[in-house]
Amino acid sequence: MHSITVAIVDIGQDQQRQMPINDLLRHNGDQIELLVDLSSDGAQSTERRCTVRDDLSFVENAIARIRRLNPQIVLMNTGQTIQECCDLLLALQDQCPDTQALLVIDEDIEENDLIKALACGARGFVTENLESLDFSKVVTAIDRGEAWVSRSMTAKLMHQIVAGARDFAEANVDSAG
Repeated sequence: MHSITVAIVDIGQDQQRQMPINDLLRHNGDQIELLVDLSSDGAQSTERRCTVRDDLSFVENAIARIRRLNPQIVLMNTGQTIQECCDLLLALQDQCPDTQALLVIDEDIEENDLIKALACGARGFVTENLESLDFSKVVTAIDRGEAWVSRSMTAKLMHQIVAGARDFAEANVDSAG
């Protein structure tokens, strides 16, 4: 079985939130490799690589880090505004198309915001309460190209797809006649 590389983006500003996810990834099987901003050539280089550049936006800084680490999967904290999250997801699709995004969400997030994030390229989401989750199963599913969403969210997405298809079909019938 091959190793799946995972990086954490946008969680570093809250160290208490970052540690449980780091621990979970490190202890959830040998198949998951957590990528971090460390190098073997000294602390000065490591410090430089971890420093956020003030002349770049949040999205540009995050994309630069993702490109440097080149993970298969990125765990994204939705603590930023949903617009920043969507901007990052769209940039990720454009500049790092082989990297999939999994959102780590607060349970209070609005469903419409989740749908928007999924439409912008998120492959799924998990809540911040990760202890009860077999995280290696989630990461493996995302790596295989599957989505990881709740059943209730799947039903809502299907409803939107069917409604959109119906609108599209009706528009084509009207224009043909």
